[in-house]
Amino acid sequence: MPDASPLVISVVEDLHARIRSGALPAGKGLPSERRLVEELQVSRGVVRAAIRKLEELGVLSCQPNCRPVVRAFDIAASHQTASSLKHLAIWIWPNPGDYSASSILKGIQSTEIPSDVRLVVASVPYAYNWEACLEAERAFLKSVAQDSHTCGLILYYLGGQRNRAALEEIRLKGIPMVFVDRLPPAPFDADHVGSDSEEAARTGVQHLINLGHERIALISNQDEVSTVFGREAGYRRALRDSRIPLRSELVLRDTIGEPDGVDMAVEELLALDSPPTAIVGINDHIALQVYESLQSRGVSVPRDMSVLGFDGLLRWVPGGGYLTTSCQDFERIGQMATEIILERSKETSPFAFRHIFLHAPLKICGSTDAPQSPMSVQCNCSAD
Repeated sequence: MPDASPLVISVVEDLHARIRSGALPAGKGLPSERRLVEELQVSRGVVRAAIRKLEELGVLSCQPNCRPVVRAFDIAASHQTASSLKHLAIWIWPNPGDYSASSILKGIQSTEIPSDVRLVVASVPYAYNWEACLEAERAFLKSVAQDSHTCGLILYYLGGQRNRAALEEIRLKGIPMVFVDRLPPAPFDADHVGSDSEEAARTGVQHLINLGHERIALISNQDEVSTVFGREAGYRRALRDSRIPLRSELVLRDTIGEPDGVDMAVEELLALDSPPTAIVGINDHIALQVYESLQSRGVSVPRDMSVLGFDGLLRWVPGGGYLTTSCQDFERIGQMATEIILERSKETSPFAFRHIFLHAPLKICGSTDAPQSPMSVQCNCSAD
């Protein structure tokens, strides 16, 4: 489906999998468009495009003003066709509607994938809690290991040591895998494509220092993953290189989840006798919450407080958005991961795993500027 978007492909794969498994039996109509929109967290336009694709493939029968119906003849044909296909499994986070996830899928799709290789995309429903997310990932990894047609796995991994046994099972089956964004959990090793988080974070914090900031806060999260460790290391390194003391009261973690946890951290920072003049979010999600929290308190960004993010999630906004941030090339990450998987699926001899770290350039926008006097922030807050 070279003309279909990654989101449409994801929905097509999801519905096709339900049909093949018998969850949507022959002669049964699909769920309503509204229900599919809610379940898959995509737009109605994406759902309709996916239905049209399935109709073109002969899987669905569509009539005006009626729900599409699963066609019995083509189910059998699809089983026969599926038996000759190889499956490239893809686990993404958080869902196909997210900018980073959709960009990774776009990169995967843009790669020259052999005609006998079919993409099997999975993620977790938006409404799941974290425990359910980890369990959904474990179940998907188990299904990958048990699928005799799987030729590789591209994995945005969440499970840490908890789901390592499932990774080991995939390894025993000889299925190559590439981790994207986050490194695999030690001591398990595998190919990886991501960004140089430490260097990118160092560059961003150095930008703040060059503007004249010395009291620079960091709001991190509880994820014990390589990306978080790298960004925290880059923050510390920039301060150390400029001989600015690392102050423990300026390093906080969102312990209860966004946005409440971020809001509490901002409140704690602003209540300090000497509040920071800049706040670094460990990712753009946190940085944008910081921005909103400051604005709600009457603290002007960047006049009173500079804000720095990481990821580049606002690149779809005209002009690139208002947040100064390190921009990950998610599309290129998806491309390279796919190229590695296709190469690995052809190899028979032992090989060394590769860890590839791409440059994440800093995009300077309107959320950073030279610091004002500390009193300006204090006065703004007390006035509010």
